[in-house]
Amino acid sequence: MLRIILFGAPGSGKGTQARRIEREHQYKHVSTGDLIRTEIQKDTQLGRKMKILVDEGRFVPDDIMIELVKNRVNNEDIINGYIMDGFPRTCNQARSLTQIQVSREVAIYLNVQNEAVIVNRILSRLICSNCGAIFSTIARPPKKNGICDHCETVLVKRADDNETAIKERIRIYHRETLPVLEYYRNQGVLNQVDASLEVNTVFSKISELIN
Repeated sequence: MLRIILFGAPGSGKGTQARRIEREHQYKHVSTGDLIRTEIQKDTQLGRKMKILVDEGRFVPDDIMIELVKNRVNNEDIINGYIMDGFPRTCNQARSLTQIQVSREVAIYLNVQNEAVIVNRILSRLICSNCGAIFSTIARPPKKNGICDHCETVLVKRADDNETAIKERIRIYHRETLPVLEYYRNQGVLNQVDASLEVNTVFSKISELIN
């Protein structure tokens, strides 16, 4: 079983690339963002706690995220492998993920050096409230204004896709997540892709790394 780990600041294209990898290479996309949003939509006690953190641009604590991820990757629908999108964010999470055995692991850092590019990408982002497809009012607008191309559901903006929350997420990312790259570099599985390139080019480079 292959585990693909996508790293990158908010807006680096992790979700877009993960969904395409799932579609074209048949590995399951495991998005911690989706796991969190599902819990919030259920309006559980845990979901309400996470909503406060998400709306403020803060990350969910390690112990909660680790439990959510373990439950998902142990699901019987994951056969050939999976793509981690948004996890691990900390060295503690990385060590916990390593304990889940796989036959091969590839970590890919989607690097975007210009913060302004990241902010503009996120501010233009639209997400399907039903199937999770991602669009951009600038780079990839839907065929019908505000409507998903795939399931014709209304597109929405995430509550935390505002400039204040974005900059806070980037600040936390650099403080907490970049050290995780050293962990995977020491494991000998870290690769880097220039995520400021065109989307298809980025995908081609990722495909070369996981084949």
